[in-house]
Amino acid sequence: MGLGALGGMILRLLRVLPLIVTVTATVWALSTNPLARPFVDRTANDLRIALERKVSRAATSDWIEGALADAVTTRDVDRARMLMDLSADLKRPVDTRSAEAMIDARSGWITMAADCAACMADVSTCPTLTQVAACAVPFEMSPLGDLNALRRAGVAWVGDRPVDELDAGLALVGLAATGAIVVSGGSSVTIKAGTGLLRLARRMGSVTPDLARMLRLPVRWSRVDEVMTGVARLEDAIDAPALARIQSLAGDLGRVATATSPAEALRLARFVDTPEDAAKLARVAEAAGPRTTRSFAVLGKTRVFRATVRLGRMAAGTLLLIWLTAAQIAVIIGTRLSGIVLRGLLRPVIVAPTRWTEPPAQGNAESH
Repeated sequence: MGLGALGGMILRLLRVLPLIVTVTATVWALSTNPLARPFVDRTANDLRIALERKVSRAATSDWIEGALADAVTTRDVDRARMLMDLSADLKRPVDTRSAEAMIDARSGWITMAADCAACMADVSTCPTLTQVAACAVPFEMSPLGDLNALRRAGVAWVGDRPVDELDAGLALVGLAATGAIVVSGGSSVTIKAGTGLLRLARRMGSVTPDLARMLRLPVRWSRVDEVMTGVARLEDAIDAPALARIQSLAGDLGRVATATSPAEALRLARFVDTPEDAAKLARVAEAAGPRTTRSFAVLGKTRVFRATVRLGRMAAGTLLLIWLTAAQIAVIIGTRLSGIVLRGLLRPVIVAPTRWTEPPAQGNAESH
């Protein structure tokens, strides 16, 4: 093989070398199966930054003014305050005079006293989260609230009336968690808080129908007395898988209450349809803290939960390699095709013979 042929072979190899390297890297990346789980959970700090960035883009002055006008119309004091704080944090110029007047009208001590009395009797009538926290949460989340729920269920059962099994089952789990707090040194605090919040959220109408069906707890009432006296275990009165599901979900809701507040957790409970939603909500609350409610108010459930994950580095790198491979193949094919077309266009010019016209003889020209 001559030096010219060897040089030509090396030149051709160098031309396809980038493609060979890219294809090899792509095959290796795909062998690790990075696209089986392309998305990974964000860290708490990354999630907080991502949510703040999305809220800042979505919460324009026009959006805040429209939402604030709706809050004034519905006399939603909590939402109005949240939107006013949001406009101040983002430095959005918004007219808040109507909202301030509505809040002042709802903040008189006579009005608040009447609202609190009604709130203690029926938590669904509480007009603000502040009153929920002050008037309803302390009692309902205590063992007295659990005992009161069991009293209502017992009266209904004795009177042969429908028993609210969800309310009673949550009360049983809450009482069991209260006793477990002493035994475990406090590890059951979030479960106790979560069961109380779930009972309150259901009475407020914040529990979605899907979640209510999932939380249904078949209770064996004949054994409740044995559970209360310590003769039987809680699992003897409540189905074990359902109990585990309730404890897990209540623990997640308890984490939400710890990261925000019990009153905020009650409002956020309406975004939970499945145990997976509860786990995501807990992650968001632990990352965003008191700003969790406004993130949901501005972005909605779908966008907030979508922000909890990001495309993994390995998956992103693999997709980039696939794109580079396709681009390089397209460039090679395009170069070859353009060369073929160019040669086809130039061939007639190169191949066609040139016609020469003999000049007339000198003598003949002079004779004429």
